[in-house]
Amino acid sequence: MPHYILLSRDNPAQFADISPAEMEALIGKCAAWRQSIEDQGHAISGEKLSGGTGRVLRRGLAATDGPYTEAKEVMGGFFRISAASYDEAAALAASCPHLEFGSIEVREIEPTP
Repeated sequence: MPHYILLSRDNPAQFADISPAEMEALIGKCAAWRQSIEDQGHAISGEKLSGGTGRVLRRGLAATDGPYTEAKEVMGGFFRISAASYDEAAALAASCPHLEFGSIEVREIEPTP
């Protein structure tokens, strides 16, 4: 079965005024979603990335700190899933609560020979 990566992006500024209770509820919704795709046999792995950290490397240029503060969206985390097709992978991503406050890019992972 093909593997896909779901790349989650969001705007960190939108969380500046969220209460601890609201954040806890949001984390709970995301955890329940992850558990549901694990229970369905689709989840392989996934991690939340540390906010405000990272480096961007480009050939011929020095590494710069990132994500950039002027960026509207930053990579917040990823899930690696298995699905029979892009349509199934997109349907799984469409059910993720992350879409309430951000976006998810769905990409097929090239099989290794």
